[in-house]
Amino acid sequence: MVPFTPLDNQVLWDVSPALDATKGFSFVFGSNAPYEAYLFVLNFRQLGARNLLGAGCTEKEVEDLVDSSPGPTLLFLVDGIGRDCGVGLVRRLKERKPDTRATLLVNSQVAYAHNPAIRDVYDGVAAGGSLGRGGVLECVLAVTRGEKYFDRLLLATDPEGSRSAWNDLNQREREILPLLAKGKKNREIAAELFIAETTTRDYVSSILSKLQVSNRAAAAAWAIEHGFVGG
Repeated sequence: MVPFTPLDNQVLWDVSPALDATKGFSFVFGSNAPYEAYLFVLNFRQLGARNLLGAGCTEKEVEDLVDSSPGPTLLFLVDGIGRDCGVGLVRRLKERKPDTRATLLVNSQVAYAHNPAIRDVYDGVAAGGSLGRGGVLECVLAVTRGEKYFDRLLLATDPEGSRSAWNDLNQREREILPLLAKGKKNREIAAELFIAETTTRDYVSSILSKLQVSNRAAAAAWAIEHGFVGG
């Protein structure tokens, strides 16, 4: 865990326009990379020790920091944290502390930003590459107003082909694909969804055809790669 400590005067991007909007919030950052956690503390030091609780490098550390907040929390998570980009973590925190606002900073797993689960649970999704160009500031200001924010830089990265293929799947196929990606057999999927095994087999064949892949492993890899199911 990286607590807030006074550092030097180097600030890589200016967050001063957000100071007034964030007065009532505490800041927590989560990343599985300690160096990123350190940089966050460095860059947000000007928010002051009262606002910045610290940075966690594991989900448990992040949970402990948010739970220690005396009031509402602005939570920033980097896309590498957790197997599901922090979706489960944010859900747990919001159940306990509904006033938590969560933002996902997308640095590498761009396709995951378009996962419906991420759009549902996060209040804001911002491109890490937009730091210093206003994206994160816009996100902070939006989520503190209770609005949803999705970085316009990420809108251009959504692979049209993957979105179109996902839209081609019917509701049942969208339910089956995550189970298939977990390695479940047809009989296991059928039992979980209360449908016949032969029906499941037909749905799986349809999924392979619509995704234009040759086998179940390729379908699972496609779904994970394009962010429609967690890895």
